[in-house]
Amino acid sequence: MTARPLTLVRGRCVFTGINRMIGLAPAHTSVASRGFTVIELVLVIAVTLLIGALGVSAFWTYVIRARIADSIGTTIGIQEQVVQAFRHTGLPPADRREAGLPPSEAEPTMDIAAVEIADGRIEIHFAETAETAIANRTLSLTPFETVDQQVVWICGNKIPGVGLKPLGFAGGARQAVQVLTSIEPRYLPPTCR
Repeated sequence: MTARPLTLVRGRCVFTGINRMIGLAPAHTSVASRGFTVIELVLVIAVTLLIGALGVSAFWTYVIRARIADSIGTTIGIQEQVVQAFRHTGLPPADRREAGLPPSEAEPTMDIAAVEIADGRIEIHFAETAETAIANRTLSLTPFETVDQQVVWICGNKIPGVGLKPLGFAGGARQAVQVLTSIEPRYLPPTCR
């Protein structure tokens, strides 16, 4: 005779087969010691799945934020070129050529389609093949100048601090204009929010 290892008794799952085989308890022990109800089991599974889904979401948010931060890091040389061109001419460079850079080409990451310059502002155009949250979107790095003509870069939707004016403001010519990004704030590094 083979015993069933799992029996449903009064709405509770009970592992009766093993208990009978080793002679610990009969199948009709008290209700409190018989195991989980089906509802309790479903609730435990639902909570576990919810926690797992939140963990996966947090992980992908972190991954996308790291990719954006890496993309910003690839523009350090371009930022230096923009500042040098500004120091040389007194105007923010209108494009890559005026900044002394070759025509736009894909930067060294698979997430970036192109990096452009528009009146000193650096625009990172994310590729169509990048993560869905950033694909075909643009993130801008806007240069601002301080009273003592130091250049400060403001990323994305961050609000410039007191006393910062768009690059070119002091000269009265064209100026860098900050453009907000459509990338969700949760994906932006803290320096861009």
